[in-house]
Amino acid sequence: MKNTAPGRGRERMKRGFVATRSDRKVPRVTGGRSRTRPSAALRNRDRGFNLLEAMIVVSIVSILAIIGVPSFRDFSASRAVRSHVDDLAGAIRLARTEALKRGVPVTLCRTGNANAASPNCEAGTDWSSGWLMFADRNPRGTVDANDTLIQVQQASSNTDGIIRTGTAAITFIPAGIAPGADGNFLIRPRVNASSPRYTTLSRRICVTNSGATRLINGTGAC
Repeated sequence: MKNTAPGRGRERMKRGFVATRSDRKVPRVTGGRSRTRPSAALRNRDRGFNLLEAMIVVSIVSILAIIGVPSFRDFSASRAVRSHVDDLAGAIRLARTEALKRGVPVTLCRTGNANAASPNCEAGTDWSSGWLMFADRNPRGTVDANDTLIQVQQASSNTDGIIRTGTAAITFIPAGIAPGADGNFLIRPRVNASSPRYTTLSRRICVTNSGATRLINGTGAC
């Protein structure tokens, strides 16, 4: 049996090989990881999308944008309409409550100068310009020196109008009714007027002389 010289064995160990019984050179495995390098095909595949894959991604994104943008606009328009319905219907109910509580008439009217130091009622049918509520001690439909402002609603630009049909102002008397208030408000969405959504997203608030309110989806009559 032939003995391997110690110096020769150390030299092989330094070169990264171990001697076997058949004296073949076997790559040393260090730390449980192979030193085999990935192929060129695998390296190229990991570099990112190719042209075809990029075109497919762009097409999918374009389709989703075409579908999603109108839906988002409708959602935003519908949300704005609902918000103004809640604000206006809540103001009508509050005016009635304040008239009962204060024992004086309370008027709700349109204004075009909600940001003014002394806002007042103004003629017009589009209440998206803003409105105000006040204790109308000398009921004349305008804010006098003896009157008390209760609420001022700022103008809105995210609807296509809050159109009042009926009297210019709504005045509740201490009995909690609003003589002559019979009419409605049509809140219109800010979408294309020729679109069917213009009708379906609209809301109408009906107001009676008793001060009661009722909501209608769409543009149907009260």
